[in-house]
Amino acid sequence: MACCNQSSGSKCKCIIVLFVIGVLVVFVAVMIAVSLKKLNSDEVGIAYDTVNKALGTDTKREGLHNGPPGFEFIIFPSVFKSLEFSNLECLNKDGVVIQLHVTYQFKARPNNLRDIILSYKDYDGYKKVLTYSGESALHEVCSEFNTSQFQSERGAFQERVRQRIIDKYESLQCEITDLQVNNIARPSEYESAIRSKERAREDIQVALSEHPRLLTEAETAKREAETQAQIIIDKAYSDARILENRAKREAEAIIVQYAKEAEAYSNILSASGLGFTVEGFISYLGTRVIASAKNPVYIGLDSPAKSSYTTS
Repeated sequence: MACCNQSSGSKCKCIIVLFVIGVLVVFVAVMIAVSLKKLNSDEVGIAYDTVNKALGTDTKREGLHNGPPGFEFIIFPSVFKSLEFSNLECLNKDGVVIQLHVTYQFKARPNNLRDIILSYKDYDGYKKVLTYSGESALHEVCSEFNTSQFQSERGAFQERVRQRIIDKYESLQCEITDLQVNNIARPSEYESAIRSKERAREDIQVALSEHPRLLTEAETAKREAETQAQIIIDKAYSDARILENRAKREAEAIIVQYAKEAEAYSNILSASGLGFTVEGFISYLGTRVIASAKNPVYIGLDSPAKSSYTTS
């Protein structure tokens, strides 16, 4: 205001001074603005002088940081980020194509961030190298397991993958955690063959488990048949002995009967005076038969012998 109350020449000088001061203020404000950069709570970075093409040496963390005018931060995450391999195809030890779905968390080591930037430029380039290295580790471990081991030794496979990735990431100054093998898919033809094999194995196990029972049933049936056969044989022997004894008794009875009849006939023949000749005994029997017949008896006898006559 004091300048404005002076002469016109002084006024011009005052205006120029004010303009210069204003320009200086704006320049200083702009320089301050382009010399300050902010990092979020989940970020770390190293300052890069875009004018002099110089990379800083210190890793900066969360907060507002100053640097050369126009500088920028090459930023990396300060927290773990996920890296996912979905439907990754690899060849196992048997030459079978396996599909893997693997995820894990990774983070660059902040203390080695300058070396990482010098080697891989920025986070995108670094992540690309991590992806290639992780994929290589998965292919290597996949080739060490056969098809059946992916099912029976899944835990060992996951641990082998984790250790192999840790080894590869060691030279990349990277840490990993929370590795998960979410899926191991074998070819559908192989899965079908495995299911058929498992069903056949189950059928074999069922047959083997049924074998003792069936064998016991067969042994039981055999013993029952042998017992039944022995019963039949014993019964046959018993019936044979009964028949034999009955036949003997009947034979003895017949012999006794015939003996008594012979004795009776002998007495009869002696009493009738017919003698013991066969002709007399037969004549006696014939007479008795005819006498005891209830119906008339007709007997046909041959005619007497015809005499031979000769004429003179």
